[in-house]
Amino acid sequence: MPTDARPTRVRFLIVAVTSVAAVFMYVDRACLSLFGTEIMAEFAIEKWQLDWIYSAFFWSYALSQVPAGLLGPILGLRRSLAIMLFTWSACTVACGFTTGLLGLFAARLAVGIAEAGAYPTAAALVKNWFPLRERGRASGFVALGGRIGFALTPFLTALLVDPHWIGMYFNWRGALIVFGVLGILWAGVFWLLVRDSAWHHHRSNAAEAAYAGPPPPLATSTEWPVLALVSSRNMWLFGLVQFGHNIGWAFLITKLVDVLKERFHADKDDAKFIASIPAWALVGGMFLGGFIGDYCVRRFGLRRGRRLPIGSMMIVGGAAYLACTQFENPWSVAVALAVMAIAGDIAIPSVWAFAQDVGGRYTGATIGFGNMIGNLGAATSPIALGFIQREFGWDWMFVSCAICFAVAAVAAFNLDATKPVMREDRTP
Repeated sequence: MPTDARPTRVRFLIVAVTSVAAVFMYVDRACLSLFGTEIMAEFAIEKWQLDWIYSAFFWSYALSQVPAGLLGPILGLRRSLAIMLFTWSACTVACGFTTGLLGLFAARLAVGIAEAGAYPTAAALVKNWFPLRERGRASGFVALGGRIGFALTPFLTALLVDPHWIGMYFNWRGALIVFGVLGILWAGVFWLLVRDSAWHHHRSNAAEAAYAGPPPPLATSTEWPVLALVSSRNMWLFGLVQFGHNIGWAFLITKLVDVLKERFHADKDDAKFIASIPAWALVGGMFLGGFIGDYCVRRFGLRRGRRLPIGSMMIVGGAAYLACTQFENPWSVAVALAVMAIAGDIAIPSVWAFAQDVGGRYTGATIGFGNMIGNLGAATSPIALGFIQREFGWDWMFVSCAICFAVAAVAAFNLDATKPVMREDRTP
């Protein structure tokens, strides 16, 4: 390890490479919803069956969070995340080769299982490379990659299915195969460039390692923090924040295009373009969120500084959903949902940082526990919102999302980042 007095900047390379991995995560999870009409026609299925295809990813993704989050400290963060990226990309390729409804459902379940540990492991990686005062921003930039992937998905898909752009035509199967192959290639790049911490990277010097903090403690396969997680009030509040937020957030992935076409009468091409507006707003919210979260901690202290950006932004998101009930123009709805998206993603870096604050050496499992509960909300979202729309109408679907955001706000204002999950991990 070099011993120069000034810290090297390898940590920024780590964030950049991990952010690109997050791009592929969201491209692979979001692209299927753009082909709903084509899949329904090819497999001769109804919309409620398509809703179950959409939710398959979220069910397996949610239920695999804690086990996958525990793999990082045991196998190593770099090894775990590289394997996960390779596996979910290969499963995305498999989606393109499925020949029936059950095969597609199983392949999407596999994508969810493979992606489950990605964000928990990435959060642990950020914690190893950055001091507390910078974790909000660093976490925000990693999550920003996912939002960029989500925003780019409609445009990348349009390029693949338009023969005028690249000289050949890809249907929905070909698009998934291309996205999967690119992810497999990036898994190799990740493996070559990333290490678990500055203490383990040959390009980092001693000053950068000291800047990040002491060497990360090693977990062992005999340690099992699940009891501490399930007995923590903080963790259940943390999960409830994500559950309420994800029900409304998953609407953007699974329902927005259909709502724009069926409720607001936008044509097919316009609906996909309008639906990208909230997706790009997510990028802006995530970029701002890291800076806002770190500022709030400096200004108000750790406990209030973590609560404030999460709780207040959940209130803004709920108000934006209520506003959708007053509009008849698809562009107005897109703007309101863009406000919701910005607000929700301003909160996300603070959500990650909270888990890093209280998670100690089990940051991955801590984020995994919250993500598990949160993604049960995402899995429920297309099914529950589809039922509410069919039984009670479009406006009640928006109102339901607003109620979920209100519940998330109440939970957020009761979080306490000064109380770690494992008492021996308490920081002075």
